[in-house]
Amino acid sequence: MQLRNAMRARRVMTGAAVAAALVTMATLAAAQTGLPPLSSGGGADATAAPRQLPPILSAAPVPGPVKTGPDAPSPEAARGVLEPAAEAVISAEIAGRIVDLPVTEGADFAKGALLVRFDCTLYEAQLAQARAQAAGAKAALDNARSLAKLQSIGVLDVQLAEAKLAEASAAIRLSSATVERCRIEAPYAGRVVRRLAQPAEGVAAGDDLLAIVSDGLPRIRLIVPSTWLAWLVPGQPFDFAVDETGGTVKAQVTAIGARVDQVSQTVPVLAAIEGKPTDLLPGMSGTARFDPAARPAGPAEGEPVPQAKPQGAKPQGTPK
Repeated sequence: MQLRNAMRARRVMTGAAVAAALVTMATLAAAQTGLPPLSSGGGADATAAPRQLPPILSAAPVPGPVKTGPDAPSPEAARGVLEPAAEAVISAEIAGRIVDLPVTEGADFAKGALLVRFDCTLYEAQLAQARAQAAGAKAALDNARSLAKLQSIGVLDVQLAEAKLAEASAAIRLSSATVERCRIEAPYAGRVVRRLAQPAEGVAAGDDLLAIVSDGLPRIRLIVPSTWLAWLVPGQPFDFAVDETGGTVKAQVTAIGARVDQVSQTVPVLAAIEGKPTDLLPGMSGTARFDPAARPAGPAEGEPVPQAKPQGAKPQGTPK
């Protein structure tokens, strides 16, 4: 019996030591993390207000310093790209074999310069055939008119001869138009973006041959928030920082899009570059920054905003 009581007393002492060690560890952990120490009374803690976690353990983001300086985002800044004033993909209007394609990628060309020439032997032969048929139809008509004066043939025969000549003349115009399409000339001065065909290749009507852009200064296309329509107007100046060159050019708004995108709530804006910079190419991108001081002045404080009059409304004081 004494041995049993001694063992029981030893277990109680060991449990108390373990509990004391756990309380000490909890106290140290609370001191390191900033948490209040755990209470031994379970009922009081169950109704207590939830404890605030330190910022490092909280799910909410810790507010950081606000970015300032020239690289800070601005509500008057928008991204844009440079695009040519005109661009086109030249395609074949006839089926044939390319015999001459003198321009290469990146090459300059003047307005009216030869871009592509096809083998036109077949189409030229068809034109010659149409001209010969027209000459025969003209001779037959002259003969029919002479016989009609002698009352050897009727009016119907003359009308049929005239129809034959008109048909031959239409064939000449058709063959001439086909022969003209054997040569493709530049619609404007510009540069070759890409060659999509090579000499000696046979192509079908509608196949792409060349991608070209117009020469001269490109224009700027911006995508701006639709809320800018409250102050953005044509003629408004801004600075455009080009990413590829690292330089900045002056530009001016020339046109504002006619429709707002319902999903992104943005509107396109076109602008012209001032001056004559020579290091700009279509496809470059950059950032447009508008000076808030350059915005058009609105109505003064306390002054009523003018409202548009409905159509058909009579001015006040006008007798009915």
